[in-house]
Amino acid sequence: MNETDKLIEEQVKTLPPNLQQAINDVPWKALVQEIGRTNALDAEQIASLEQETMFIIYAFESPKDYLANIMREVGILEDTALNIAESVADKIFNPILQKSEESEKTIKTKTESPAPVSVPEIPPTILPVVKPEPKVSAPLPDYRYPDGQDPYREPLK
Repeated sequence: MNETDKLIEEQVKTLPPNLQQAINDVPWKALVQEIGRTNALDAEQIASLEQETMFIIYAFESPKDYLANIMREVGILEDTALNIAESVADKIFNPILQKSEESEKTIKTKTESPAPVSVPEIPPTILPVVKPEPKVSAPLPDYRYPDGQDPYREPLK
């Protein structure tokens, strides 16, 4: 694996999982080849177009620079570049974005509705036995102090 492939692999790992899956689901390289042939590009120009498209897909460069980059790197006029950019957006970028959003919604739905939590039921044989205290019908006598006075307290004058 050469340095370029290593850089691409590292960059792909930084992308969200739903975007990685969407990129893998869309056959963007074949679509770039088709768009290049439709616009009468030669093999070298198609390879440059594929590289510039990859830079956008894997977030190496900003999408706002795409038009200028393909004009410069592929060596085409602005009208052809606009046609190619529109085709790439319709056939590659938009489907990747849609699949990514669908995948994200699916992930959110799964995480928002977790499985119901069940509390284990304790069988009655394990519960502690609570015996009620017997009720006393007559009031208990006050055994605190003889004659009702505290022997350790000085009388008040």
